[in-house]
Amino acid sequence: MKNYTIYAVSITIRIVLGFMLLALIWKFDFPPFMVLIIAILNDGTIMTISKDRVKPSPQPDSWKLAEIFATGVVLGGYLAMMTVIFFWAAYKTDFFPRLFHVESLEKTAQDDFQKFASAVYLQVSTVSQALIFVTRSRSWSFVERPGFLLVFAFLVAKLIATLIAVYANWAFTAIKGIGWGWAGVIWLYNIVFYFPLDIIKFLIRYALSGRAWNLVLEQRIAFTSKKNFGTEERERKWAHAQRTLHGLQPPEASIFENKTTFNELNQLAEEARRRAEMARLREVSTLKGRMESVVKQKGLDI
Repeated sequence: MKNYTIYAVSITIRIVLGFMLLALIWKFDFPPFMVLIIAILNDGTIMTISKDRVKPSPQPDSWKLAEIFATGVVLGGYLAMMTVIFFWAAYKTDFFPRLFHVESLEKTAQDDFQKFASAVYLQVSTVSQALIFVTRSRSWSFVERPGFLLVFAFLVAKLIATLIAVYANWAFTAIKGIGWGWAGVIWLYNIVFYFPLDIIKFLIRYALSGRAWNLVLEQRIAFTSKKNFGTEERERKWAHAQRTLHGLQPPEASIFENKTTFNELNQLAEEARRRAEMARLREVSTLKGRMESVVKQKGLDI
């Protein structure tokens, strides 16, 4: 459920932010019907996650809302920027035609964006569904093997999306087929930009764990919370390094090291003294106690 939530947040941010930037920067109006196709294929694939092969968490887990929304927003923003960069490279430059010898989609005097709609559809649909393999895994997405049903649903959905982008000439939704050349270019583009998703996931998890901020604060003397700015600890580390360098044995550990402090020892001694005093008063104040005390003092055997 946590994996699905991260995926849902990421896709929402990715769709809304990506198409909003395309509309604001280039006045590109993505066909609403194609958004519906993306949603149907994505939902059909994500339903198979209920039968997925996932490793259980090694420790008790909980709903970490900060991690869920932070991961979703960052991954969604990254995917949205992928779409913006792809649109810019295909619309404003000749990078793809020059490198892969495909038909140019550069800006012309009479742009109708119909082929761009197919290209953007394939780019968005492909990488959006591939995101589920990142969110479902705790390690690298290509290391943890997914379930057969999930892989099968993903491949079927991607085949349908690719065929639509390559062959569909639908006037009612204003798209034209882009051919297999552009389909291959888009698949290659998505594969290249897919691998950083795992790294981003690890960085977010590390940043939210608190260890990163503790490292930053403790390694900076001005911000450290240690006594005397960590002077004693640095001197101890330096002395240990020098003894190790010259082959000397480290000093013997104190008898009380890692067990208790002198304050705790004083408290234990005070508690023992108080209990002994209470026992002595009990012997003096009760008849049975006085008899036992006399017997002990005279060494009588009763």
